Amino acid sequence: MITMAKKSPAEQQLKKYVKARTKGKEEPICVFIKIREAKDVVDLKIKDTENGIVELRVSSTNEHYPKWYTHGYLIDLKNLRLNYKEIKNSLEVQDVLLNPAKLVHAATKQLLTKLDKDYGGILPDGKKLFWKTEKFKKSKDPYKVKMKAM
Repeated sequence: MITMAKKSPAEQQLKKYVKARTKGKEEPICVFIKIREAKDVVDLKIKDTENGIVELRVSSTNEHYPKWYTHGYLIDLKNLRLNYKEIKNSLEVQDVLLNPAKLVHAATKQLLTKLDKDYGGILPDGKKLFWKTEKFKKSKDPYKVKMKAM
């Protein structure tokens, strides 16, 4: 008989927090961009980086993951100039996320361009407010690698 491993309180808190912020029942409603899966979560840090941007950092006991890493970001829909009730499908959100140059909110524009540069773009992840990065490891800057070699 196979038994399911019980989830830690930090992992349950993470799921509840993301669910509450993306369902449309709690203000502000956010878009969730996942960078890396959260496995074997021991601790959770919710960090408000800028107005409307929340960074979710987790601590993991999994040996294949770093001790602390960024699980994802929650971006307020107001920063993207979207209204939750007017969004019909994920294509409307995708147009905004893939064209950060059109955004007015500077911190959101900077975050989206950083995610595109470091992680290779943003892809849909099922529901209309859930997104993921193309890869979960940062791509290395070739100029920094050459500088270390010298």
